[in-house]
Amino acid sequence: MAVKAEVNSKKKRIRKDMKKILILPFLQLPSGHHQVADAIRAYLKEIDGSFNIQSVDIFHYTSPHIEHAASELYLQAIKLIPSFYRWVYRFNSCRSRNDSADKRYLFYERFFLKSLKKLIVEADPDLIICTHCLPSYLLNLLKKKKQLSIPVTNAYTDFFINTVWGKSHIDLHLVPSEAMKYYLEERNVPSERIAVTGIPVHPVFNGRSQARYEERGKSPFHVLVSGGSLGIGSIEKIFAQNHFSGKIHYQLLCGRNQQLFERIEKLQNPFLQPIPYIDSREEMNNLYEKSDIMVTKPGGITASECLRKGIPIGLLDALPGQEELNEQYLLQEKLAIKINVCELENSLLTFLQNESDRQTCNKRLMDYTDQQTDLRMVLKKFIKR
Repeated sequence: MAVKAEVNSKKKRIRKDMKKILILPFLQLPSGHHQVADAIRAYLKEIDGSFNIQSVDIFHYTSPHIEHAASELYLQAIKLIPSFYRWVYRFNSCRSRNDSADKRYLFYERFFLKSLKKLIVEADPDLIICTHCLPSYLLNLLKKKKQLSIPVTNAYTDFFINTVWGKSHIDLHLVPSEAMKYYLEERNVPSERIAVTGIPVHPVFNGRSQARYEERGKSPFHVLVSGGSLGIGSIEKIFAQNHFSGKIHYQLLCGRNQQLFERIEKLQNPFLQPIPYIDSREEMNNLYEKSDIMVTKPGGITASECLRKGIPIGLLDALPGQEELNEQYLLQEKLAIKINVCELENSLLTFLQNESDRQTCNKRLMDYTDQQTDLRMVLKKFIKR
């Protein structure tokens, strides 16, 4: 049976209100899925401030208690048993990546499909945008079965496309690179359904800091270090660094890790400045503007913000799963350099003091962003077609 919203609402009533757009991230964690959802919301509001935009986590919508438990399990898994999480992720999301046929994930269908249909009836959207692979998979299945005709867009949050994402019947794919456009075309996705926009980041981060770029290469260097919004990952290893020359001033983004913030504060090192969780994008943009390089784990959103700002990226060790694949892409395309945390200062200075390396990096960053189509224009054209 087709989703009732399309039969009852689209044909029988004359819409007098604003256009409705439903965005589907996943889990309640402050992850890249929600950041991309927020970014797209901001672009949509720039296009038309009257859009009625709703973001819903289908997992929380289906079962908030199980979603909370799953979020906690995810955090514990990547911290305590990373090798197991790596295996689960690759087994579930990266099998047979060369296959062109859409795979079936029966557990997802049985657990989420009924509530997704209910959500669509309630939300009655004119457009659905997925920032996570699971709702994309389910919507692609509904469209394949001709049970849904509402336009669906995939907004990818990593530098690769895992096998869970729906592909064949999705109406628009916002891909991170030309390589991923080619990947989809190989799987029989029409090129006119694909737009190379990069991973969507909030419009506040648009624009390279030319003034700061002209100052780069001068000591003291300003290095921004991030462990992600939750303050986990290789940032902890910085405590093993006991030599600071004064040629670099570090600002350490501790996220919600209060213990990390307090430990750095207790060091009372004049070259180390801990920064607690930042919820202001304008404040984050100001930090980017003052930075010579960003040292971070390879999350898709943080890396994309740096690429958009034209800031070199130094990679810390990746968390298991998708970050490992992001790291492979960024290093292969020479969009980032690998940082040796045990020799942090020397590793950074080797790059920062080499004008040729910095210029080469800057050109790679510019080439990457120059190949992208303006997301605002893509969305505007797609919505008004």
